[in-house]
Amino acid sequence: MIELATTSVAIAAPIGKVFNYVSNMENYIDWFPGVLEIKSANNLAHGDVGKQYLEMLSLGDANAQMLIEVHRSEVNKLFLMKGDLTGLLTQMTVRFAVDEENHCIVNLQYHSRNPELTCASEIVIALREDLAARAELGAAKLKKVLEQM
Repeated sequence: MIELATTSVAIAAPIGKVFNYVSNMENYIDWFPGVLEIKSANNLAHGDVGKQYLEMLSLGDANAQMLIEVHRSEVNKLFLMKGDLTGLLTQMTVRFAVDEENHCIVNLQYHSRNPELTCASEIVIALREDLAARAELGAAKLKKVLEQM
């Protein structure tokens, strides 16, 4: 896998509240830049393995739609989504922990699962900078949203 972006943020909110909010991907539009639309694609509960969503996102000059699915979910520990975005085969991994001040630490990572890509691939180079900036903005927005709830 090729890392595309990673960031962490400390949120002054209970870990359960943060996990429940993040694992409901219908909330993703409210905190991650570039998400134009996201909706459930099956009837499983949010956070359950196999839960699917259709996401419309902005990729520079174009919009793209992808199906994303929960592949791992460990309450208050880990939430892992895989997407079918052509050419990238995305993966979002979110890890949750509690620090000494009882803040929830959220570690957000994005990867490409496409074995044909390398760090020197044009699409990887182009996406890394953009996604890194979006991840930082998204983490800050997530903090703001959850601390105001």
